[in-house]
Amino acid sequence: PAALLLLLTGLLLAGCSDPVVTPADEAKAAPALERAGLDGEPLSLTQYEGRVVLLNFWATWCPYCQKEIPHLIELQREFDGEGLQVVGAALNWQFDSQDPGDPTVFREKVGAFSMENGLNYPLPLVASDMKEVLARFGNPIGTIPYSVLIDRQGRIRQTFQGNPGYEKLHRAVKRLL
Repeated sequence: PAALLLLLTGLLLAGCSDPVVTPADEAKAAPALERAGLDGEPLSLTQYEGRVVLLNFWATWCPYCQKEIPHLIELQREFDGEGLQVVGAALNWQFDSQDPGDPTVFREKVGAFSMENGLNYPLPLVASDMKEVLARFGNPIGTIPYSVLIDRQGRIRQTFQGNPGYEKLHRAVKRLL
């Protein structure tokens, strides 16, 4: 019973702690990501060099992603002038599957979702190779939402599997600004 209590306490505390931050001198460079945005023009992470980037991988049908998006909107609003750029990489997965959906319908769904929810940050459309893109950013399983915090020098400093909540994201972003 004492060992079980200790294990449960450890799991509870682990869930409350912030994810590990990779020290700058150990952090790896973020891989390239260039995809078309809603307007069809290319969006690339290199556009945001010199800014802290919070790259969020999500899908319109994902309820955990939907709960996280208001946090991302607020962070972009609060820290835009301090050098933060939220980027929402929309994934073209069919509901509850990693099979790609129709690219035309995908663009329309993301566009409608963006307008309905007031997204205030760029949305590159990852219409193909979704699992490979996620794996390059440290998520080989491919679960979403998944966020990558990239420092001003283009290095991955922290990742978040699932929705960590506003407070954890806020602290992590503030630490790098």
